Amino acid sequence: MFLYGKLPYFAFRMEKSLKIAIIGAGRVAWHLGRRLKGKGIPVSQVISRTEERAKKLAGLLGSPWSTSLSQILPDTDWVLLAVKDDAIAEVAKELGHFVPGAFVTHTSGGTAGSVLSPFFERFGVFYPLQSFSFEHTPVWSKIPFCVDASIPEDLLFLKKTAKRIGNLVYHVNDEQRARLHIAAVFANNFANHCFAVAEKILDDQNLPFEMLHPLMEETVAKALQESPARMQTGPAARGDIETMRKQDRKKSVV
Repeated sequence: MFLYGKLPYFAFRMEKSLKIAIIGAGRVAWHLGRRLKGKGIPVSQVISRTEERAKKLAGLLGSPWSTSLSQILPDTDWVLLAVKDDAIAEVAKELGHFVPGAFVTHTSGGTAGSVLSPFFERFGVFYPLQSFSFEHTPVWSKIPFCVDASIPEDLLFLKKTAKRIGNLVYHVNDEQRARLHIAAVFANNFANHCFAVAEKILDDQNLPFEMLHPLMEETVAKALQESPARMQTGPAARGDIETMRKQDRKKSVV
C-alpha cells in the first residue's frame, strides 16, 4: 500500500519512523549517511562486508551495524545501495530474499536502475553527481541529485528527500543518466588525468605545478561561464597543423 490518506506513503513515514538501511560503507555511503542524519533523517542500519568500515560509519550515525545482508531489519522501508557498480545486481539478488517489499535504490551513475527490477517491484536510483573523498566535506547545495523510480509515489519521495538534503534535483531516466555519466567522466576523470600529465611534464623539468594553477582556474572559470567549445584556444582551434606537429614531436620525447 503506497498511500496513507491523501499523503504518499513515505511522506507519512518520514515524519514517523522511516527505517533506512545503507548497504556499503565507502565514500558515498559515508557522506550520504552523515548528510541524512544531519538533516534529521536517521539511518536505522549500516551493513558492509568490511567490519571495520561498518562499525566506524554506524558509530558516526548512531546506528546498529552488521556484515551480513541476512541481518537487515525485516521492516526496512528504504534501502540505499552504495556499493561498487559490479556488485549492485549481486547484492540486490541476495537482499530480495530478506526485504522483498522494500524500496531499493542504488547510487550509481553508470548502472541502470532496471538492474534492480528482477528482485524488487519498487526500485530506483538516488545518484549524487559528485566525486566524493573522505578528506573533503561536500557542498551539498551545489551537488545535482539525479533521481528515478519505478513508482510515481517513490519518485516523489526521492525528489523531496534530495531537496531536503541538497538543492538541485533532476528526474533522469536510465538512458539520460548513462550519457550524463559519460559526460562526467570527461569533465572529471579525463580532465584530472590531463592535469596529472601536465604535472609530470613540469616535474621532469624541475618546475612547480603551481605555475599552471592560474591558467587552470581561468580555464574552468571560462568553461562555467560560456560554452567550452567557444572558449577553446591554441593551435587546434586555429588549425595550426605545424605547431601541433612540433608539440607531438616534443611529447614523444617526453
